[in-house]
Amino acid sequence: MPAPSRPDAPVPGGPDLGRPDAGGPDLGRPDAGGPDLGRPDAGGPDLADHPALDPEAALVRAEAVVAGTPEEVWWSVSTGAGIGTWFVPAQVQQRVGGAVVTDHGSFGHSHGVVTVLEPPWRFAYEERAWGTDVPPWRTELLVEPVDGGAGGADGASGGGADGAGGASPAGGVAAGAACRVRLTSGLTEEGPVWRAAVAVTEEGWVAGLRNLRLVREHFPGQSAGGVFVVRGVRAGRDEAWAALLRALGFHDAAVGDEIVAVPGAPALAGVVEEVRPTSLLLRTTAPAPGLVELSAHVWTTTSLLVHAHFFGPAGAAVAEAERPRWDAWLHARFPGAQPA
Repeated sequence: MPAPSRPDAPVPGGPDLGRPDAGGPDLGRPDAGGPDLGRPDAGGPDLADHPALDPEAALVRAEAVVAGTPEEVWWSVSTGAGIGTWFVPAQVQQRVGGAVVTDHGSFGHSHGVVTVLEPPWRFAYEERAWGTDVPPWRTELLVEPVDGGAGGADGASGGGADGAGGASPAGGVAAGAACRVRLTSGLTEEGPVWRAAVAVTEEGWVAGLRNLRLVREHFPGQSAGGVFVVRGVRAGRDEAWAALLRALGFHDAAVGDEIVAVPGAPALAGVVEEVRPTSLLLRTTAPAPGLVELSAHVWTTTSLLVHAHFFGPAGAAVAEAERPRWDAWLHARFPGAQPA
């Protein structure tokens, strides 16, 4: 999840709004030789097509191939309930000019406005209040059908920083259907001033699209209850991460392992989907079916993060119950510092 530069700062994160260069052909879709006649272009050229070498821009670019038709994937990327299954809890008024609110736990809420709504291809919004005297922060999600289905597709990837509404679609995933979701987020002006602030969000966006890929595979069309708990600690990142793994009994976990947290820890069991130097992702069976990512970060202080999405009829209730349990357990186990 993109982290703010200070505890009270909103966190930019979501799709883009209007563009000054409105009205050109969409060159970012598969038929790049001309305008895409299959979708409107009312919102202007795609943010994804903004020149990578523009010295005034600072943009994060990430993408993932996910299961489903554009109509099925659209719910996941353009509604509050859908975004809440892979990113953070969100509210979206599905109209141009509608409000977008994302909930980043102790970091606060981020507020934006829908600027492009082109079902089922393109959703964008803009945030202007993420700081003082700042340019607009734009985020865009494009949905593009791909041939060959999602089987064997790579996970989410990032390109680096360069120069609740709606109901879930009926059913699960159309057999063999797949889409490429392309995310672009950041600034098209004053990039040199804010480049570091944009770059720090890349890790969160890449993780979010990885979650989207797994959600579309294992929990298509289901809403989720979210947990987002941050504990600032008085330790270095590597030291804090090793201590968290030991405390849970996960210090030897490898991809594909079925693991269970030790007695005394919050209930947590499942299959390891990903292991990185300071993060671990589980597809859980307990306390409910879902995804739980544990990670350590350095923002202003070292922080331990528990970010979970629980699915099924009881998902929201499970999330409500687990949030205070994780918060209390982390506070009891780790000497604290103010989260940042």
